[in-house]
Amino acid sequence: MLPTSAPEIFRQLADKLSCVSEEGFFQHLVRSLAGILGVDHAAIEYVDSHQGTVSTLAAWSQGEFIETAPYSLQSTPCQQVAEHSRLFVLASARQQFPDDQRLDALSVEGYLGISIAAPGGGFLGAIALMHSSALELPPYADEVLRISAALAGAELARQLAESQTRERLLYKQQALKRIGQHNTALINTIHEQQRFQHAVVSVATAVSAENGEAFLHQLTAHMAEALSAEVGFIALLDEQDADIAHTLTLYVHGQCQDNFAYYLPGVPCHKVMVEQECIVHEGAAIMLPTETNGALSWVNGYVGRRLDDSHGQPMGLIGVMFKKPLDDVDVVRNVLQIFAARAASELERQQDEVRIRQLAFCDSGTQLPNRAAFMRHLERVVADKHTTELALLLLDLNHFKEINDTAGHDLGDLVLKAVAKRFAASLTEGQYLARLGGDEFVVVCPGVEANRALATAQQLCDSIAQPFIVEQHSFELSVGIGLALYPQHAATPLELLKHADIAMYQAKRQKLPACVFEPWMGRVVAEQLHIAKRLASAIAAKQLSLHFQPQVDLHSGQLIGAEALCRWHDEELGDVSPGKFIPIAEERGMIVALGSWVIEEACRQLAAWREQGRSMPGQLAINIAAQQFEEDDLVTGLLGCCAHFGVEAKQLSLEITESGIMENPEKAIAMTEVLKSKGLGLSIDDFGTGYSSLAYLKRFAADKIKIDISFVRDMLTSDNDRVIVATIIAMANTLGLETIAEGIENQNQINALLAMGCAQGQGYYFDRPLAAAKFAQRWLS
Repeated sequence: MLPTSAPEIFRQLADKLSCVSEEGFFQHLVRSLAGILGVDHAAIEYVDSHQGTVSTLAAWSQGEFIETAPYSLQSTPCQQVAEHSRLFVLASARQQFPDDQRLDALSVEGYLGISIAAPGGGFLGAIALMHSSALELPPYADEVLRISAALAGAELARQLAESQTRERLLYKQQALKRIGQHNTALINTIHEQQRFQHAVVSVATAVSAENGEAFLHQLTAHMAEALSAEVGFIALLDEQDADIAHTLTLYVHGQCQDNFAYYLPGVPCHKVMVEQECIVHEGAAIMLPTETNGALSWVNGYVGRRLDDSHGQPMGLIGVMFKKPLDDVDVVRNVLQIFAARAASELERQQDEVRIRQLAFCDSGTQLPNRAAFMRHLERVVADKHTTELALLLLDLNHFKEINDTAGHDLGDLVLKAVAKRFAASLTEGQYLARLGGDEFVVVCPGVEANRALATAQQLCDSIAQPFIVEQHSFELSVGIGLALYPQHAATPLELLKHADIAMYQAKRQKLPACVFEPWMGRVVAEQLHIAKRLASAIAAKQLSLHFQPQVDLHSGQLIGAEALCRWHDEELGDVSPGKFIPIAEERGMIVALGSWVIEEACRQLAAWREQGRSMPGQLAINIAAQQFEEDDLVTGLLGCCAHFGVEAKQLSLEITESGIMENPEKAIAMTEVLKSKGLGLSIDDFGTGYSSLAYLKRFAADKIKIDISFVRDMLTSDNDRVIVATIIAMANTLGLETIAEGIENQNQINALLAMGCAQGQGYYFDRPLAAAKFAQRWLS
């Protein structure tokens, strides 16, 4: 299966290229590209511009390497790549280039070619991807090819330079030999230069089998040996401070030394960075960095050369030092230039590899390790025989979607970046923080048991307790954390992550900051998955039902409307409580489908009662979930149902919870204005529990406020609840809204509500929710 996401594509590219040596580099690259991008053929081609010919350096076709003869550049796709840097042919490539026999031999239809450039910018050749049908590439294919072309360009330029160097040295050897035949005084010089030239060729050949850190070490050691230098080194500029350099390799008398950072101004290396080269014939020791602590006080001669990338930007420097003063430096300079080109090419290759790994294993928004990097880390830690215990903490920000919905994703990304910084600052050394995606983070805490893990969880919660000020906006956040312990709760990384996820889910359901996994939680999740599966089938097959609870005038007890309530009886599960299946529908993305069925069934039932000659006074209230308000076709679907069953829109009233309004208040306000204009009634459900702003409440086109059952139930025994109920009624009256109390269970509650100015209610005191037939019998006779 082909990778489809950027991190997965670059992770595969990093894996494939990081294990290859320079020998066979092009063969490895074409096979990797064909596999990652899913094409039949891939080739790397060198173009000789003077001869007008193309030579294939490596070709992979239908699962095997193939040999192809050189061919003329004229009238080929490669010529177009040479002229325009890129050529893409979706299909019919053979018809477009009928003279290219290679396309015909491979039955090529789709073609993509990317130019390969030398580090200095000159055109060298092309990477060609070919397919036997229309060429459809995965996302980020261009970025993969750009990086691959840069790597191929550096390697091809290195091979060409090495070949030219060998030719020049061979020519000099032959010339010196001819001169030596006529002048015996030059024999010793000839032998010395031949020995030296042979050493350079040997080094160039020897290091070609290495890359990475090993390459740089071997390069430095051979360089010092070839030049009979007592010291050889390569240093890299600090990314943050151009006045600081860090040695990557340092050899003194053939022995590898510890690396260190040093200050550039005032030392020969600084002159190298400014002027590209620095030569000190004698007395270099007194100019060396103080960080050497006198260890190189015996040095006399120094030669250093700057290392530039393919864009001409300084990366670092390479150099040698001698115990004796320097006499003839021409040979040293020339050879050092060769080694500098090799070192610069390798350093840039490493930088490209770092970029690939950055794309593959780093979250671009927060610069934290991503999911792929986290899983690798967790697998290594669990596999380590020294790991006796660890805690895994899975973090999920509460209600973060509201920030994205109200402030926009750009601002949301900045908030996530700030959250990541606070999380990181709260952790101790050895604890590993990563972002899994969205608003989920994870922390690996090695050597930690339950109590210390909970303490870490509390530190993470505390770290985001203070509001985030981003772009002059203030955001308050909290987090739910699930903890799983190794090896108590799981023996494998995937199982550990699964159990941390289950614990996090429980923390959120119970509104706890953190929760440690327990086995029963897994059984609850399994039960919910089973319920969710059966619920999805029930919704699809329309196997649910509506019950109706009367709404009455508290003065007269007369019916003024009803609320439609969803009920579900399952053959296997029996009667499933709405308190159980409604949250599952919300969490599993089924609430919109369920809500659509409720609207359709409510309209159908009103039409059925009309056919029976029964008329229901007032309006039938339907609960609308917040997710339904996000649907652009809510109004169209609702009015369509009304028209289909011949029901007037004014016969329906929609109830949306206060918290649902506040998920996206601006959109809710706009939506309610449209619904209101069509004649539908609107009520704010569960009022007093959602912490809404009065500024929004004034703009919300509601007719009625429902007083939540939690306040009505205890208002006769709780002064706080009584004051809240009285305040809601007074506020509604001021705004010109009606109020209806839910959960009425006795006459005393009715008397108190009437005294406070609420004249409508529902509850078991009047009747339970009833099936349609029984409701009609009792209330619509």
